[in-house]
Amino acid sequence: MKKLLLLLGTVLMLCSCSSGEESASGETVSLTLVSFEESRELTEQVNLFNETHEGYRIEIQIYGQDDADRDDRIEKLQREIAAGSGPDLVNYGSHYASNYCLGHYTENLLDYLPEDWQSVYFSNILESFFMDGGLYAIPVGFSLSTFAGRQDMVGNRERWSIQEMIQVYTEREEDIILYPGETKEDVFWRIFSHNMEYFIDWEKGRCSFDSGEFRDILEFSNTFPDMLRITEDYSPKTLFAEGKTLLYPISVSGIYDICRAGRILATDEIAYVGFPVGGGYGTVIQPSSLVLAIGAASEYKDMSWEFIAQFLAPGYQAEKLNRCLPLRRDVLEHMLEEAGNMDYAVDADGNETPVVKSEILFEGEESIEIYYMEEKEQLLRLIDTASLNDAIDYTLYYALQEEAQSYFAGDKTLEEAVDVIQRRASLYVAERM
Repeated sequence: MKKLLLLLGTVLMLCSCSSGEESASGETVSLTLVSFEESRELTEQVNLFNETHEGYRIEIQIYGQDDADRDDRIEKLQREIAAGSGPDLVNYGSHYASNYCLGHYTENLLDYLPEDWQSVYFSNILESFFMDGGLYAIPVGFSLSTFAGRQDMVGNRERWSIQEMIQVYTEREEDIILYPGETKEDVFWRIFSHNMEYFIDWEKGRCSFDSGEFRDILEFSNTFPDMLRITEDYSPKTLFAEGKTLLYPISVSGIYDICRAGRILATDEIAYVGFPVGGGYGTVIQPSSLVLAIGAASEYKDMSWEFIAQFLAPGYQAEKLNRCLPLRRDVLEHMLEEAGNMDYAVDADGNETPVVKSEILFEGEESIEIYYMEEKEQLLRLIDTASLNDAIDYTLYYALQEEAQSYFAGDKTLEEAVDVIQRRASLYVAERM
C-alpha cells in the first residue's frame, strides 16, 4: 500500500489535472462513485469534475435500483471494499448512519483536511461524525434540531434531562400542551430518535436501553393521547402566540430559520432547551443529503479527495448548498452579516419597499414575513454547543419503535418492553462491530 501511495504521489506531481493534462498513462482513468440515492447536486459536481480534470472521469453507480433493503446494500458495499474491488467514492445520502463507518471500510478524511481545519470549519460539527477517533465520512453541510420555549415557561436554560423536562411539564398550567401534535408516537419520536445515539456505543458494541432515562422517555410518551382530536378552529399559530404550548420544535436548515422561534412564540426571551439528554447540550446535528467518503480500496484516493473538496470550497458552500448550513465558519458568518441588514427594492418612482427575505408559513393561515435577522449570536451559540449526531440507524429505530408501540397499546408492561428493546438492540449493535 505504501508503494502504491508513493507511486500515486509521483503521478500526481507529474500531472496537474487542473491544468488539463492527461493522466500518467495517457488514458482516461475512471473513478467509481457509489451513491445510495440519485442527487442533482451530486451529478452537477461530477459533471464539473469531469470537465475540469482531463484524464480522469467519475462514473456514478446507484445502489438503490433493486429490491434489496438499505442494510443489504451497505453490507454489499462493505464486502466489495473488503475484497479490494470497492468504489473510489461513496455517497451515503440522506439516511447515513454512524455505524456505516464501523470497520474502516472508508478512508480517514482527517488526513486530507488542512492543518487548520478546526478553525476553517465548525470543528464540533465534524467531530460529531467521528468514529474511532477518525472522520470516515463527511457531510457537505448540516442542520440542527432543537426545542425552543419561552423563558418564563421553561426557564433560562440551554439543556435539560428527561426528568427536568417531565418536572417542567408537570408543573405547567393545566391548559398548556407540550406542543401541537403531541401524540404518544410523536413525542417518543421527537425525544428518543433525536438522541438515540446517546444510548449506543457502536465502537464497543453496547447499548443502554435498560437505563432509567430510556424508561422515563417511554413512560412520559405514554401519557399523551393515541391520536389528535382537532376541531375546525384549531390553530397552532394561535397556540404558540398565546403561550398555550410549552415547546416549539424547530429545525434550522437555513439561517433565517433561527428567526422562527421568537416570531412564533411572540417574545424575545427564548430558551433553546434542546431535547432531553443525560449529558451535554440537547441540540442535535443532522447531516445534509450528501455524506461523502473515499473507499479504502481505492487506488486514486488523492483524486477522490479533489472531488470531495469541491463541496467544501467557499463558492459551493456559499451558493450551492441545498437546505442546510455550511460547514465553513467564514461562509456562515458572511451570510449572517448580510442577513442582519434590511434590504429595499426601489420602484420606478423611487419609492423604497423592504424586501422579504424569508417567510414562516402556516397552512391556511397568514404567513409571518422576515425582513432581517437579529439572532446571529443565538444561531452561532446553537451551532458551537451542538455535539450529538442525529445520523441514526433507521433499521434499529423501527425495530425499537415496534416494541414501544406494543407498550403504548397496553400489550406489554413498561419492564417487558424495556427488556425486549434492550435485547433486540444489544444483538443488533453487537452484530455490527
